[in-house]
Amino acid sequence: MIFDLSLDSISQKLNCELAVVIPVYNESASIQTVCDEWVAKFSELNIDYLLILVNDGSKDDSLEKMQKINGNLAIVHKHNSGHGRSIRLGYDFALQKTSASFIMQIDSDGQCRPEFFDSFWQIRDQHHFILGKRETRGDGGARKVTSQLSAFFSSMLTGIRLADPNTPYRIIQKEALEDALSFIPESFDIHNIALSYVMAKKKYRIARPPIEFPERIGGENSINVLRVVQMGLGLLFDLYFLKKRL
Repeated sequence: MIFDLSLDSISQKLNCELAVVIPVYNESASIQTVCDEWVAKFSELNIDYLLILVNDGSKDDSLEKMQKINGNLAIVHKHNSGHGRSIRLGYDFALQKTSASFIMQIDSDGQCRPEFFDSFWQIRDQHHFILGKRETRGDGGARKVTSQLSAFFSSMLTGIRLADPNTPYRIIQKEALEDALSFIPESFDIHNIALSYVMAKKKYRIARPPIEFPERIGGENSINVLRVVQMGLGLLFDLYFLKKRL
């Protein structure tokens, strides 16, 4: 199934228990393997799922690879506007166009491993927000330092300890996600941190199962220092106004 940005082309909700949001940008080296592994996991557990692949204006052959995936999926196209806005579009799709009771988010580079999923799924009814706690990381020292800095400054600004709030491995109950997104502008660049903050601030039940975060399957994992600084300043600005809304 392939759908466009507007979402208006879908008149009836797509039936599933679990909607999985996967932002994709130039991940032709990994996307098919990642989806095949997750489809196998969901089939093993007999879960009625839908993969929502948000194609963030990929310039490689990611789309061609996605179209070869055997599984339940929707491909949502958008112009390139970044990871955070891709996530938001995927969340909106899941809430508006599917019957899912649970919305999951993972990345498309192979770092979110299916073998840790069982511990998430077993506690889905007891917690509104299940957020992976990265015990080990294989994506380089620069990424780790960036995550630590974002967690530190976010915690300082919000007054709430946010430990690794940008982890992309997460499951959220539908009603909790709907409520949280009502406070977060669509333009928020780093939706992961915003959601972690709102969930903590509104005292939703949160679990932090341990996960490992290995090296990505393929592609490049680069740090653009100027872009990181710009996004960091934007994050603090956005969090300041989000805090006032809450």
